Formats: sequence, C-alpha cells, structure tokens
Amino acid sequence: MELKESLSGGIAKLTKLKGKCYINLLNDLNLSELSLKQMEYLKSLNKSNGVTTSHLAEVLDLSKPTVTEMVKKFIRMEIVYKQSCPSDGRVYYLKLTEKGQQIVDLSLMTNDYLAGKLIESLSTEDIETLISILMKIE
Repeated sequence: MELKESLSGGIAKLTKLKGKCYINLLNDLNLSELSLKQMEYLKSLNKSNGVTTSHLAEVLDLSKPTVTEMVKKFIRMEIVYKQSCPSDGRVYYLKLTEKGQQIVDLSLMTNDYLAGKLIESLSTEDIETLISILMKIE
C-alpha cells in the first residue's frame, strides 16, 4: 500500500473515532436533538456575546422568523436566555447559559474524550510517539 494511502486511511480512522466521541458527548449531555448547523449558530451567538435576534439573523444570513423559532427552541432547551437591555427595556439580548457554553466548548471536550480513548487503546510508548508526531504539524 502506498504511503499516502496508508496515512489517509489512518487519518480517516482517527476522524471517525473523533466523530464517535462527539456523538457520545452529545448523547451524554442530552443534546442529540441539536443539528451541526444549530451548533454553529450557537458558536456565532457566543462570538457576538449579547446580540439581538435581529442582529443574529443578519450575522447568520437567515430570516428573523427562522432565527426567532431557533431561539425559542434554544430557550426551551435551556441553552440560551434573554436579558433585557438596562437602557431600553424593549430590547433583549441573547446570551448563552452555562449549558450553552458547554456546547460551544464541545470541540475541546471532544478532543479530551478522544485523548482518553487513545490512551485506552495505545501503549504509553505509542502515545508518546503520536504526541511527538502531532506536535510537528503546523
């Protein structure tokens, strides 16, 4: 087998394992009903840190009614809450709850989970070799 094909196959296995870890975390957090797209929406909301529904619709390039429905779902799931503006009570800012922040941090959690799976599967020597190789990647 050609070196590039072997490497590609190894990367595919690692990617598949990371995907399984991600799904397991979603299930552990009872978040399996969230789509990947909705996860990206939460990341956008996190970057904006206190954004109105209208502004979020602009950022995501979606209609306001679509974003409103999505926000209602997020509020029911207790991952987003509305906070009224102190200077204008008619304006509400969307913010992530602690649970919402955990979802945004899910990729970091997935990496930790993956590291645990690799530690279970590989010898200490193999892990040290893998770390050495991965640290060379830029």
